[in-house]
Amino acid sequence: DWVVANTYREPKVRGCGEGDIKTMLETGNLGGKCADLNAIFVGLCRAAGVPARDVYGLRLAPSAFGYKELGANSASLKGAQHCRAEVYLAGLGWVAMDPADVAKVQRQETAEWIKTTDHPVVAPVNRALYGGWEGNWVGWNMGHDLALPGAQGPELGFLMYPVAETGGQRVDSYNPDDFKYQISAR
Repeated sequence: DWVVANTYREPKVRGCGEGDIKTMLETGNLGGKCADLNAIFVGLCRAAGVPARDVYGLRLAPSAFGYKELGANSASLKGAQHCRAEVYLAGLGWVAMDPADVAKVQRQETAEWIKTTDHPVVAPVNRALYGGWEGNWVGWNMGHDLALPGAQGPELGFLMYPVAETGGQRVDSYNPDDFKYQISAR
């Protein structure tokens, strides 16, 4: 897959990234997180005539694959947001895809940055996430360029984090230690 071969997980990106493929392609900076890498995947699919969409949601439980990086690993889910992708295939309907999680395993599952998909740590997740998702995640929405009712701040590129405004200013939802909220699961 072109996305896994030509993009990479960049742990320093805040939150899940911005999903701004125009800027990524114009600058040549193809590093990012799930909203960025899956947005490139969705954009390439659409450019090739394959219907595709981003799905924004939250990891609720540990990874069934056993990967420490692909699951919610505590009862507190703040910071467990994740974006996935779907493509529409005739006769099958919407089919799950997640190149960003393949890239996350390559970059963060071990101390070594694994740069191939045939590595024994990466190969199983590379096979599984092109046509399936783990059951440890729930999707909330597929919206883009969202104007929130009553909000004074700009439109959101997507909605995956809590959003709050105070004094007409948007609170930084990418900083869960300063923007106090709680998401939990049992």
